[in-house]
Amino acid sequence: MVKVKSVSNEGTYYLVNGWRRHKAFWVKRGDTPMCLFKDARTAKMSLTKLLKTMPDYASDSFIIEEV
Repeated sequence: MVKVKSVSNEGTYYLVNGWRRHKAFWVKRGDTPMCLFKDARTAKMSLTKLLKTMPDYASDSFIIEEV
């Protein structure tokens, strides 16, 4: 399992898995189950789709962490 961490001027946030379904992109706490992705490939794919939808986040720093 992996999670995507975003570090920016606003703080540290974690990408929500199924962000379209949950109607939320980021959460402050990364220990929630909705932040976990099956593998790094799935996490990258979700992040890529989000950045195509909202290019404002492209300047953030992203880290894929294994759990």
